[in-house]
Amino acid sequence: MKRLFLYISIAAACSCHAAADNNSAFEAKVSEILSNNPTLASRRANAEAESLNLRADNNLSDPELEFEHQWGTPSVGGNKWSVSVSQSFDWPGVYHNRAKAADARSRAFGLLYLAEESDMRLRVSNTLTDYIAARKQLSLALEISGNLDDIARRISQMYDHGEATVIDYRKANFERVQALSRTDAARSQVDNLRFELIELNGGRYVDLDSLCEFPACDLKSEEFYLDRHKSSDPAIMAGEYLSEAAAQTAKAAARSSLPGFSLGYIHNVELGEHFNGIKAGISLPVFANRHRRAAAKAEAEAVRHSAEETTLAVSRRVMTDYAAARMLTSRIDDYKRLFPDDGAAPDYLTLLRKSFDGGQISLVVYLYEINYYNQARSEYFNLLHQRALALLSLSRFD
Repeated sequence: MKRLFLYISIAAACSCHAAADNNSAFEAKVSEILSNNPTLASRRANAEAESLNLRADNNLSDPELEFEHQWGTPSVGGNKWSVSVSQSFDWPGVYHNRAKAADARSRAFGLLYLAEESDMRLRVSNTLTDYIAARKQLSLALEISGNLDDIARRISQMYDHGEATVIDYRKANFERVQALSRTDAARSQVDNLRFELIELNGGRYVDLDSLCEFPACDLKSEEFYLDRHKSSDPAIMAGEYLSEAAAQTAKAAARSSLPGFSLGYIHNVELGEHFNGIKAGISLPVFANRHRRAAAKAEAEAVRHSAEETTLAVSRRVMTDYAAARMLTSRIDDYKRLFPDDGAAPDYLTLLRKSFDGGQISLVVYLYEINYYNQARSEYFNLLHQRALALLSLSRFD
């Protein structure tokens, strides 16, 4: 009876929340966990570091400062020394292309981080949905366990008074123990998911008492989801920027085959006389850039194909989730007529109990029907669970 009372308390707490309030509570928990997630914080810092490194690679080479001193004899003029400073640089257009490539890659890294954040948000949402499903299964297990516990107690009393056989007595208690085992397994699943959510929350405690119902999402058309994901998925947009960066890198590689330059200032002191001058040089990239231009073009082609593959993968994911959501919705509608939640029809367990108490069905039939009902109700919850996961994936960019 304690388990039955606990189930009634959980059900009463869950029924007091409207769908909008439930969605708000769900999103609040998702945002809370994301803000504390260590993996996401580490990836955010890495994305920022990668962007800064890209910009650092496009600087001019460091200036060179040289000092030279030669010792001589006083009879031929004494010592000589000189100092010079010089700066080398590539063909000017190279820096422009590198800067555009770095900017495109920086934007791509930012979008790739957003893609990882979106994936983590979906993972957290899915885990919270799994937790809600596990709580529903636990509530059902507690309900069945409480019912069978009451039946076993009644059969035991009847057995003591010689009104039930030992077979009925053992059958009722076998079912009671099995129901307790199912309840323990369901409770263990709830605990494991709670521990996983605490880990996702950076080891901090998460208050999950307000999460009783699956998030409510409407199923829209397949075309709507395809357009939304193609236009909003950061991974697709990152592919576009990576393609642009690869194209600019190819242009920079082509211009790197043009000569580089160096300019410098020289100050010499010889025989007591001071000399000022300049020096200029030119570098011929005959060997350093061999095959670099071809490699850059090949990389640009590979990035373009990778971006196309990402777009196709997103479309395939959307179509798979949509087909699953539509099929699950159809099956759920069938079950809803059998499990009314508006009180319009008597509860199936109540009908079974009245039939058993009235002697219309035997203990064996009653226990069989209880198990059948348990499996059907569990399957119904599983369908709701799977549809919620599919809808969360479809609506991740809403």
